[in-house]
Amino acid sequence: MNKISILGCGWLGLPLAEAFVKDGFIVKGSSTSNSKTDLLSHKKIIPYQITLPLQNYESDFFDTDFLVINIPPQTRSKGPDFHLACIQSIISFIPENLKIIYISATSVYPDRDKEITEEEPVDETSDRAKALWQVENLLRNEFGKRLTIIRMGGLLGYDRVPGKYFSGKKVNNAQQKVNYIHRDDAVGIIQQLVHRNIFGELFNAVAPLHPSRKEVFLRNAQELGFEPPIFENEPSSLLQRFINGEKIEHYLEYSFIYPDPLHFYYTI
Repeated sequence: MNKISILGCGWLGLPLAEAFVKDGFIVKGSSTSNSKTDLLSHKKIIPYQITLPLQNYESDFFDTDFLVINIPPQTRSKGPDFHLACIQSIISFIPENLKIIYISATSVYPDRDKEITEEEPVDETSDRAKALWQVENLLRNEFGKRLTIIRMGGLLGYDRVPGKYFSGKKVNNAQQKVNYIHRDDAVGIIQQLVHRNIFGELFNAVAPLHPSRKEVFLRNAQELGFEPPIFENEPSSLLQRFINGEKIEHYLEYSFIYPDPLHFYYTI
């Protein structure tokens, strides 16, 4: 029976772990909190309390076939180098043959008014971008063909509603294209990469359609019944910028559950 460890069973990691339980995997899941142990156990996920950076660590969490690293970089509270220190601290615990998926983000890319593919150079000025690409480079150098990196777009769905974050607030750049992905599709893509054993790759993961911020926020407000944002009249910048996610669609022949951010599923 295949084993998979999910480092970070939060908003994405927990449903991902549940999906692999349904697939028949032995699933190990980590949380920084002891209070989550019962929840993980209830969902048939073997629970581990792990706080990064690791010091001395004695556990079989890394005794697994696949490892998904799904840890937020915390750049606002911890700075751009904390994330690198966290991931460096687990390197020596990772066995030779283990295969790794690292969840990065499309925020590694600079704000350029163009179509962005995986070939685009990373942004070297942003702290959040630096935190992510430093770890991408570390893992790539350490694990090479045993690593796949997924640069996720804005993760949304369920209780995460983009328009609600801006309800009643002023919004600039209303005509900018969005680069979102629904959580169900993020889970589905990771599942397929593991099942099909696709490693040694770098992928963008975003919904194929890119409506404007204004279209999405107004649709959210209308459908979910909250106050819409206030859109500034000033001209929008970066009107042509969008993240191209065609590579992963072609590799996996993946059909998105929610290809259009105007029709994402929410639970509020």
